[in-house]
Amino acid sequence: MNDRVIQLKNRYDIAPTVMNGETGNVVLVDPENQQVTVEFEEGAIVNYRESELEQIMHSFCLTCHKSQGSEFPYVIMPLLLSNRHMLTRQLLYTTMTRASSTFIAVGQTRALEIAVATDKPARRYTQLQTQLISTVEQLTQTLDSLKKKRTVKSGTTATVSVAKRLKERGIQATTGERTKIGSLTLQLYQDKYKYLPSKQLEQMEEMKFKTKTYHYESSAVDLIDRAIDIVLNS
Repeated sequence: MNDRVIQLKNRYDIAPTVMNGETGNVVLVDPENQQVTVEFEEGAIVNYRESELEQIMHSFCLTCHKSQGSEFPYVIMPLLLSNRHMLTRQLLYTTMTRASSTFIAVGQTRALEIAVATDKPARRYTQLQTQLISTVEQLTQTLDSLKKKRTVKSGTTATVSVAKRLKERGIQATTGERTKIGSLTLQLYQDKYKYLPSKQLEQMEEMKFKTKTYHYESSAVDLIDRAIDIVLNS
């Protein structure tokens, strides 16, 4: 009760609509019917069944991008050299403009200097220019190729998650270690296959409800093992 949550998916099927990035509070938990009710700041009251709980998550702390352009009276931003690769003028500006009253930067002066000096406008590689001058035949071939790739990907049934692999190997990892293993596995997978793995509902031991997690093809289990060994031996 009273937990602060954020909506992760646009809901056009309810009135008033609830959009991605809106925040609210849990006002009712019904264990018998496995239902959670959230009252959003804009006034909408939404009931979530167990199968819909992946549409919300806790929002006690949000990244500037997750807040989706919302404003808050106070915004606190950590600026640390450990996140040097993320420190840009664009990120600093985006975070500052989330604050309607007070912006507070906490961290290292050098990190702030790097953020101010690093100008890296976002580049989007959409190939839109190429597609606009393509013929109808070329566009049709491209779409057919994408459909075939999706079919092959969705047809894969034998999958394994990080949690399942840890259990198979009899390894007890902390929540922090599991998070690091998951992030490293995803990075290794994307580097090798150039696309994201599928997400499936999975019952986590420490959670009452199922949550969506990345599931990898059985052929990629060596990537999970490699991530496990790197994290646990570091």
